[in-house]
Amino acid sequence: MRQTAHKALLASALLTSALACATGGTFGPAQQPASVDREARAGAAFMQGNLLELQGQLTEAAEYYEEAARLDPESASLQRHLAQIWGRVGETERALGHAERAYELEPGDERMRRALAALYIATQRYSEAVALLEPAARAGELSEEGLFGLFNLYRQIEDYPGAQQVAQEMITRSPSSLRGYLALGSALESSDRPLDAEEVYRRALKLAPDHAAAFDAIARLRRQQADTAGELEILREKLAAMPGDAAALLRRAQLYDEQSDRDAAIETLESLIALHANHLGAQFQLGVFYFQADRHAEAVARLQHVIRESVSTPNFPLLHEVRYFLGLVYYDAGDKDDALEALRLIPSESKRFSDARMLMARIFEERKQFAQALAEARRAVLADPGNVPLQVSLAGLLQRSGDFESAVKLMDKLIERQPEQPDLYYDLGLLYGEAGHEDRVLEIMHKVLEQDPDHANALNYIGYSWAEKGVRLDDAERMIRRAVELRPDDGYITDSLGWVLYQRGLHLLATGQTADAREALSNAVLQLERSTKLLDREDPIITRHLGDAYRSMSRFPDALEAYRRALGLDPKESVAEEIRREIQLLELQLQGASPEAQP
Repeated sequence: MRQTAHKALLASALLTSALACATGGTFGPAQQPASVDREARAGAAFMQGNLLELQGQLTEAAEYYEEAARLDPESASLQRHLAQIWGRVGETERALGHAERAYELEPGDERMRRALAALYIATQRYSEAVALLEPAARAGELSEEGLFGLFNLYRQIEDYPGAQQVAQEMITRSPSSLRGYLALGSALESSDRPLDAEEVYRRALKLAPDHAAAFDAIARLRRQQADTAGELEILREKLAAMPGDAAALLRRAQLYDEQSDRDAAIETLESLIALHANHLGAQFQLGVFYFQADRHAEAVARLQHVIRESVSTPNFPLLHEVRYFLGLVYYDAGDKDDALEALRLIPSESKRFSDARMLMARIFEERKQFAQALAEARRAVLADPGNVPLQVSLAGLLQRSGDFESAVKLMDKLIERQPEQPDLYYDLGLLYGEAGHEDRVLEIMHKVLEQDPDHANALNYIGYSWAEKGVRLDDAERMIRRAVELRPDDGYITDSLGWVLYQRGLHLLATGQTADAREALSNAVLQLERSTKLLDREDPIITRHLGDAYRSMSRFPDALEAYRRALGLDPKESVAEEIRREIQLLELQLQGASPEAQP
């Protein structure tokens, strides 16, 4: 029996049963032809499989169908059905074997070709899928959908010339095929031909002037080329063609923010929300921008609005992110009780749970409630045990709570698990530094440099430590300058460079080298001024350093203004007392009195 359909198998089984009834039994071995026997058994197996399939017992049904196919190996319909059944129960490899056999039996079956290609793709056999579809494409047998599938396969195996050829065929067949133009542009992008890709996308826009995907593709090209001005220009074009497009306005706001033009970013988002009041993502982003601009009241109002509105937006994906930022805004504004209330609402399954608990730990630590701080920090670590920075933070909290031994033990365990991580040694060194073991710190920092000679933080730490003591100033300057080369936009490292130059200037003054001293002190002022500009917010120590440098250059009004700013930045009490004394001395100096101490 060749290529027998399912109905024929059923009919065969029923016929065999009827014959048995009519003769009072079945054929005996001597009477029964082999072909009739195989046909009957195949039909019976198929019928049993069909009954099981109707009852939802797919795996059991498939085994009976397998028996039918073994007895009738030339039935393409059986092979197709087996491919379908095994696919439904997740047995992809078995489904693939039957699909290949079905297509071998009926190579012109378009549906089977598509199904077989899909199975090749599901099993990541992309080259086999391409080999299956290529002949059909050459013969013009593939629809546009089929060509697009082949295009994606070429991209998957990184055969971009092949992808371009298929995309061009899509356009040749249908000159108005937007999908064809987008596919061709994408293939040209992947071939590192951005100008040609943009030309193709522009052709798509001629066909459809408000085609968002074409605009987005050109914007992506500009973004890949780090051409911010160019991306802003294409967004302007998109908004001219599609006024009020939310995606374009949101991206424009992000670009303005990246350019540090926060006012323009805020204005753009406000205009977006005026058009799309229910765009909670934009509302959230606006709240973040308000926070970054220190507009705390507006940030709180916006974030609270998002939380209220999210109630009517099922499964709003950013809800816990919004709650975290609300807590952050409250914390930054000094409303720590409100911060705790917002942060507590973030559930343990949220990605922000650990961040929220660590911020809560910080609040409790600032209140000197170390038991609660440690409890929250441990909850954060327990929720994300593979997060090494969280464990480092816990170690720091243990040290500050007075449990230096536990802090070091935790760091030692981390280092034991990752002995080749210089950052862990650096963090261990900081623990010893906070505990006042300065000699041990420098020993550990040198160990960091043994593992990573270009570890900017370790270079800076050692150099600054020597500069602070006024020793080994040449080595200190060399180390800090190397750290600046590695991190030129780090305000704290730039401060270290200014500070070592200041100390060098004082040393030169003390040895009578006045001209060299003034040059060093002048450079110190330049570096310290630069460091304050690099920081998002002023630091009391760095601002005090700047005051010291101004004073050394006899710029007393500038020094007094810097000291007052430093005092207003809430430094530690010991530092604050020193700054108050400097202010008193300078005020006397400016009033014409002679201060007791000179720089």
